[in-house]
Amino acid sequence: MSTNVGTRYSLTWLQDQYDNHNNKQPLEDLVRAWHGIQNLPPTDPNSFFVLGGYHGEPFVLREAVEALPQDDKYAYWGGYCAHGNVLFPLWHRAYLWRLEKALQSIVPGVMLPFWDQTDPYNQGIPRILTDAIFDHPTLGRIKNPLCSFTLPASLSDDYWGDNKPAISDTSPYYKPAGYATMRYPYSGLVGNEADKESSAKHNQKYEDYPAAVSMLNQNVKDWINIAPQTPDGKGSGPGIHLQYMDCLDAPNYTVFSNTTSASAWNLTVPGQSVVALESPHNDVHLAAGGFDAPQIYAELRAGRVPGANGDMGENNTAAFDPMFFFHHCNVDRMFWVWQKLHGSTNDLEIIPNYPGTSSSDSQGPTPGVAPGTPLSLDTPLNPFGKTGKECINIEEQLGYTYGKGSLDGGGLQKSALAAKEGFSAKKLVVRGIDRAQFQGSFLVTVTASVPDASGKPRESLVGYHSVFSRWDVLSCANCRTHLEVVAHFPLREMAEDEVGRAAFNVAVHHRDEARPGSIKTRSTLSRDLKVTFEITD
Repeated sequence: MSTNVGTRYSLTWLQDQYDNHNNKQPLEDLVRAWHGIQNLPPTDPNSFFVLGGYHGEPFVLREAVEALPQDDKYAYWGGYCAHGNVLFPLWHRAYLWRLEKALQSIVPGVMLPFWDQTDPYNQGIPRILTDAIFDHPTLGRIKNPLCSFTLPASLSDDYWGDNKPAISDTSPYYKPAGYATMRYPYSGLVGNEADKESSAKHNQKYEDYPAAVSMLNQNVKDWINIAPQTPDGKGSGPGIHLQYMDCLDAPNYTVFSNTTSASAWNLTVPGQSVVALESPHNDVHLAAGGFDAPQIYAELRAGRVPGANGDMGENNTAAFDPMFFFHHCNVDRMFWVWQKLHGSTNDLEIIPNYPGTSSSDSQGPTPGVAPGTPLSLDTPLNPFGKTGKECINIEEQLGYTYGKGSLDGGGLQKSALAAKEGFSAKKLVVRGIDRAQFQGSFLVTVTASVPDASGKPRESLVGYHSVFSRWDVLSCANCRTHLEVVAHFPLREMAEDEVGRAAFNVAVHHRDEARPGSIKTRSTLSRDLKVTFEITD
């Protein structure tokens, strides 16, 4: 049991203290700690390069690859991270704890703040995460270590050389030493000469850095507060804010924890549309990493940014962007909020044999875990030397707690999961989208076209589904066992008669293009995507 409990405060509060109240030390200490771990030798276990690499690249377990059968040299999972299974919140909780210990090795007592994405002021991204330069009282005028990270060594998942199967015409997702992480609207694709040339041309459009930051900030705010989504222009949207609220109503830890379990619940429990904590988590990754807000796609407005490819949007490199840890600190805070609301601060329920409770679910086994292993609170959270059972109570077991933040229980709004009177309680389930068709993360949107009284069709955004993925899914045999994307879209903003008259359109948005196709109720999408849908209770 921990006797000294530190407090993780809102990063917005730290920024406010620095800007307006002459209490500059907390933010200055944070910057000094981050500057310290980023400048450690890349082999130091406390270096940001080592810690960032635990999530995806660099895939350092060469011996594990070499031990694989000769006929399947690409049956691997490179990073330790847990996604799409019940260890998602617990593994990332241990990850933050480990990074915080590294920061404290530079500045004793410093704590990792959280980026409160649903604070009532809707300020978007705290300025300290985007300012390029920081004037520090002891370090001087330095490159802001919370804004970006310059790689001291290259990143690559190409461990097969000439023997790698020719699964595509693309080069490995490669980042050279000296590469600085990027965010929307920039492109960080530099894996081959064609990509480097294309990215350089793209980034020239955004040489005005303050203007680019403004675009990033606006895009994130758009994602957080998706516009009203009903044919008559009324109702609440399915944005990040609403999803965080809805996930707090998840009835048990298993379905709260991850998208695989929540999807299974939504397929089998009539009248319920559970939102997993992992869903708004995915959305923030895509918002910062290169995807315009879904309503921009739906309304086909001008101003899209084709070609944006930031590191936060790809599983392989996301953790090398410092923003990753402030985002995940808020995800962990929401995990703690859910625990307090549901009386689960000392125990968590994992439903045996439920989808999302096997090591082979979604991404496949992480290093050191055999395929098909049941996941439990006793499963090791590698490489942190802890199990899930040791990471349940953050105050008593890990020695930290959270300061005041939004949605922390007191003023919690009523969930929008239930259908309003006169509106549909049904949901639309989209199936058959193959992750292997796309490099990296992508976005699925569903719009509905309903004729008004004059017969003129009116289109609205039903919802969206973010897929936070790796660049080369086909190179991961574990991933290849779970290629289908299943997405659930509550129709709670449509009247029952509108559902029967609607034509639904599914589009998959990836990089700078969409693969759209119009579908009528209970019909099939284009043969290229082989997507089907059904409307269920």
